[in-house]
Amino acid sequence: MRVFERKGWFRIAVPEGWEVEEMADGPAAIFRRGGVGTLQVSAQDPRPLRRGEQLDVALLFGAYLRGIGVDPGGVRRERFRRGGAEWAAGEYVEEDPGGGRTFWRLWMAAGPRGLAFLTYACPEPDRHREREAVEEIVATLALEGTGPEGPGGAPR
Repeated sequence: MRVFERKGWFRIAVPEGWEVEEMADGPAAIFRRGGVGTLQVSAQDPRPLRRGEQLDVALLFGAYLRGIGVDPGGVRRERFRRGGAEWAAGEYVEEDPGGGRTFWRLWMAAGPRGLAFLTYACPEPDRHREREAVEEIVATLALEGTGPEGPGGAPR
């Protein structure tokens, strides 16, 4: 396993057989050659917070869904805390213009210094093929400033 890092933002462990394609001003794409989907990871500064204020990641997640035209009520969502960050996640299936269906799994993680957004998309019939591997990759995400350990429990 190797670690992909976007300096000052996040680190994430990438297993053997998976590749990372970094876009200059966009998300990093993590995928397996011959795989069925792509995991994209990006990070940004949240709006300026007042002293003691925290981001409500579940509220941001719902606002994002509405912004892309997805009814948050139709999305199976969850909220949890992991690695010093607040997380929101959800999944849904969307009809494609070509008549197919795409499975989407989304995550947002908010830490004291930033917000990470991860998306995984694949054809709906293949939704379970890479699920376990993708969940394991996402679980290694460490936002800058969210604890003493890096991905996979390795010291920074």
